[in-house]
Amino acid sequence: MARFSGFDEVFSALYVDFDNIYTRFLEADPEAARAFGSTPYRWVRWLENHALRILYGDGVRRRILKRMCYLNPQRYQEFRHQFTRSAFQVVDCPPLTSRGKTSTDIHLVMDCMDDLSHPTKFDEFIILSGDADFTPLLIRLQEHARRTLVLSVGYSSPAYTAAASWRIREDWFVQQALKDDRDDAEGETSGRMSAPAAILAPAEDKDPNPGNSW
Repeated sequence: MARFSGFDEVFSALYVDFDNIYTRFLEADPEAARAFGSTPYRWVRWLENHALRILYGDGVRRRILKRMCYLNPQRYQEFRHQFTRSAFQVVDCPPLTSRGKTSTDIHLVMDCMDDLSHPTKFDEFIILSGDADFTPLLIRLQEHARRTLVLSVGYSSPAYTAAASWRIREDWFVQQALKDDRDDAEGETSGRMSAPAAILAPAEDKDPNPGNSW
């Protein structure tokens, strides 16, 4: 049974906290980190096609109409052109303090709040970050009746995952979106067939509060 109904198309906006996701992947799985930074078109396509039957039912299309990436150009300039080639708007967020603090958080939050009044009413806000500072943002988006999907790598705050409508499973994202080299048609079919098992699978020990996930 779909959790949300009445949709033929789902309009989505995607926001990527590159530094957060990349550095956490780099600590846990350098191969996944390199794939995340080098081939964003692959995992964007996976996001567009994955879990639609679980969330909305049959015959629904997800369209990611806006793609934003927030990136520290001093550290990750090598990946910038990969995102621009994949139709992302890249916001350069260089360090503002001697400790390396960037303005990614405030840029991402301001863009999300602006997009609440965008002429295209975005149904979903997809946020790739494990930063618990975004918890109030998720709550505010929920108050405006928007669904929020998040991807966090490694441990994430229980309050953060609870504030999201759905949590994208890290293990599925790594295996299917970053490391699966099968052709798109086969990968999409496999994702549809095995998705219910992902919903029913027990949470991993490292994530004590998985929330809704796929």
